[in-house]
Amino acid sequence: MRKAFIDSFIDSLKETFGLVANLPEKCFSFISLSKTGYRVWAPPCTPNCPEGTACPYELILSFKLEEDVFVVALPKNIDRDLKLTPALLIKFLLTVLEILYIPEQKSDNLLITEALQFLANQFNIEFFLFDNKGQLILSQTHSPIQLSTFTLWEKLSQTGEPEGFIKTRWGNFYYRIFTKDGITTGSIVWKTEPAKLEENKFLFHDDSFFTIPGKNPRFLEIKDLVRQIAVTDSTVLLQGESGTGKELFARYIHYLSPRKNHPFIAINCAAIPDNLLESELFGYEDGSFTGARRGGKPGKFELANGGTIFLDEIGDMPLQLQAKLLRVLENRQVERIGATVSRPIDVRIIAATNKNLKELIDAKLFREDLFFRLNVFPVFIPPLRERRDDILLLLDFYLKNICLEQDKPFKIFSPEAIEILQNYDWPGNIRELKNVVTYAVSICKGDIITLHYLPKYLQNGLSSTKSQFGEVKTTHPIIQVDQLKDQLEILLAKYGNSTQSKKLIAQELGISLATLYRWLRKYHLR
Repeated sequence: MRKAFIDSFIDSLKETFGLVANLPEKCFSFISLSKTGYRVWAPPCTPNCPEGTACPYELILSFKLEEDVFVVALPKNIDRDLKLTPALLIKFLLTVLEILYIPEQKSDNLLITEALQFLANQFNIEFFLFDNKGQLILSQTHSPIQLSTFTLWEKLSQTGEPEGFIKTRWGNFYYRIFTKDGITTGSIVWKTEPAKLEENKFLFHDDSFFTIPGKNPRFLEIKDLVRQIAVTDSTVLLQGESGTGKELFARYIHYLSPRKNHPFIAINCAAIPDNLLESELFGYEDGSFTGARRGGKPGKFELANGGTIFLDEIGDMPLQLQAKLLRVLENRQVERIGATVSRPIDVRIIAATNKNLKELIDAKLFREDLFFRLNVFPVFIPPLRERRDDILLLLDFYLKNICLEQDKPFKIFSPEAIEILQNYDWPGNIRELKNVVTYAVSICKGDIITLHYLPKYLQNGLSSTKSQFGEVKTTHPIIQVDQLKDQLEILLAKYGNSTQSKKLIAQELGISLATLYRWLRKYHLR
């Protein structure tokens, strides 16, 4: 059990941070530990290392848990700023806490808390860990004011939601409550600055760009392009169908830019009536129109000052507002409704549309001069039907995350369901795919999501998708519910019962190691 825990811990560390923990064997003979159990080096790790500066790895940290030494290193050419962030630390905390405080694993619980304490110190983050009765299990705080953890737990208990934000006189906190089999097992609360609330929401949301998988060459090219765009301050125009993740790209650009510690303000130009859109964007002065708020109101551009404004569905903006937006782009000043003077602003503009702006220009529905102002860095996001090699990855990604959200055992899709999902055109793109997985997980009562649990419109499209696209090869397991135990026995006989063997079995089945252990317990195979 202890070895399995250690392996799971390392896997979580590597998966979350993208870190390398398998340094060459010879490296371990040069590692020494301080009295606190860890030490951090710059390359080379020690003066005696025979590799010297030629070593391809940079040792980031090492720490000791009882007799085990964890060594974490990165290839020297990797973007460390992207990989090592407090946000990813918290994501890691959430990952390991899934297996925290299991009664029969008390020694492993001590290992987890020790590891979390070390990582929190490394990343200088404040958090509080409670058990199911509100007792403080572990904390890491740098505040000189002693936080009333009772009051914090009391506020947490009153939220009624499994995760979200709570505000106290000690600051703002993001929280996550953990449950197992419908029973609360504990919770974690971490402190966040007010300006970072939206950033935290983005980074820990399951749609976060830091976690969404993709191997399609076009997707990877675009992701690399926006990384390069992010460090500039130029205007960006994102174009793509609905549901392709344009706002996700916009947030990704913002949080990789020098403006990341300033506001990210999003507004959907198609969702607000034309007569209200101007005041929402540019604000208004006191008494400028009937019903105006006393003292006036700043617009989205002012609220985004220093940061980024995201203008979604820019193709739906009325022509008269397009002219005013053009002036803002040219002069970097905004004028409230009813104002006599302009206010200077420092805002990066990212616009997005699912329409063909050149066709709108020909139809006299969009200003050509505004198009050229916006189209400094054009980014075309492909629809999901042109990224078919990512469909299985996305299905697996959302399946695991939604099972966690709904506190349900992990599931897999049947081969027939996978065939339908792989062959479907996905006109609603990633948004539709996520909705389909959410629907299936919500109504499926077993371990396997069969055709029966897919939305009716997908079930009805079975024959057409087969004839249109033909057979599809998948890497997912071909397992029926009544064959699951037999299949597990066959794989155990094939690979053996060691931890490494179970990793190979989980990989062949296309499931996580934790899911495999749950299935083995269910069928009394361990």
